[in-house]
Parts: sequence; C-alpha cells; structure tokens
Amino acid sequence: MDEHTMINSDVSPILLLLPVCFSGGFAMGIVYFCTIRITADMIVSGQRPMLVIALAIGRLALLVCGFALALQAGGFGILVTLAGVIGGREMIIRIKWGARP
Repeated sequence: MDEHTMINSDVSPILLLLPVCFSGGFAMGIVYFCTIRITADMIVSGQRPMLVIALAIGRLALLVCGFALALQAGGFGILVTLAGVIGGREMIIRIKWGARP
C-alpha cells in the first residue's frame, strides 16, 4: 500500500471512523480517570506500592495504544479521540466526585 492509498478518504470513510474514535476515547477517559482515583486512594492508604506503579504504567499504556489506533484515522481521528477522553473525564468528575457545573 502506497502513501496515496493511505491518504485517500475513499479507503476509510471518515464519517464512520469519527464516532468510533469518540467512543473509544470516551471509554479510555472513563477507565483512565477511574484508575487515577483508585491509584490516589491506594497511595493515601499506603497499600501495595507495586500495584500503584503497575496501574500508572497500565493507564499510560492504554492512552498510548488508543491514540496510536486513532492515528490511523488521521488528525481528525486524534482530535475526536481527545474530545472523547475529555468527555469521559467530565463524566467521571461529575458522577464520582459530585462536581456540579
């Protein structure tokens, strides 16, 4: 596959990829920020320091892999995935921490 085929919008319809990117980003945001909460609680209580490190590495690996997949959809894919992550973050903040707009 050459670079012209990879860039051609007819190969991967962007209108189908963007909702998938947003949904994936939203799920990544929920998992990422829930894991931050769990990690913070474990640090405060002094439990299992190796699990805290593993959770930190795991959540960063999740974001890297998710954005690497979104990169296949191009620049719009990454931006929509980022919007999904931020949306997941907002949902977790409002539900878990009780923040109001």
